[in-house]
Amino acid sequence: MANSKARSRNRSASGKGGRPAAGASSNGKNPSSRTVPAVSATPTSPRKSANVTAARSPKRTAVAPEPERSFEPESPSGPPLWLQVTSLVLAVIGLAISAYETYAHYNGSHLAGCPSGAGGTFNCTAVITSSQSVVFNVFPVAVLGLAFYVFAVVIFSPWAWRFRGLAIRLGGRRVRITSRGVDIVRLGSVIVGMGFVMYLIYAEFQIGSVCEYCSGVHLVTFLLFCITVVSAALWGLGKRNTSAVRS
Repeated sequence: MANSKARSRNRSASGKGGRPAAGASSNGKNPSSRTVPAVSATPTSPRKSANVTAARSPKRTAVAPEPERSFEPESPSGPPLWLQVTSLVLAVIGLAISAYETYAHYNGSHLAGCPSGAGGTFNCTAVITSSQSVVFNVFPVAVLGLAFYVFAVVIFSPWAWRFRGLAIRLGGRRVRITSRGVDIVRLGSVIVGMGFVMYLIYAEFQIGSVCEYCSGVHLVTFLLFCITVVSAALWGLGKRNTSAVRS
């Protein structure tokens, strides 16, 4: 009897305390409390589409850096203006002397200020009336000198020094005259002129007299020869530079 009473007590005790309370969960926590996920305090920005970003940002093309330029003064490629004017003045002087000698050749062969008596070193009349004063017994030397210096006044003018080129029609054909061609003609003319001067000096030695006016023409021709050769050596043939012309 005692054992059966004890078992009934244990069953009643287990019925009251074995079941958990209505408000408690099996792990001892309150079921009404819900777990709230942690929210980041920093708001995340929405992702932008790659296409939108590419459309908004302009395309930049790579530009190659420009090479550095050295600003050096250009060397003049033509004779300066003062040298051109000097050559023109010399050509005019040669033209004036040659014109006067031509006049004297056809009008008494007497030149002012030049002795005409025999036996002297200077005798212009003996020189301009000798057989050597006529080339091939046809062309008087004075006339050839006049023709040369008429051409020299043109070829040694500043316009001819600055000449750049010209196209003309000759015989139905278009001919191009270049600055190089003008410079070559100028150089060739003074070379021929100096050759003729050497011949006339040799002729004066044969005659035994010296003409003062002829010597003046020889000196002018020699100076023009030096100017032309130096210009060709320093500045070349056919090269032009406006800054050099105006210097």
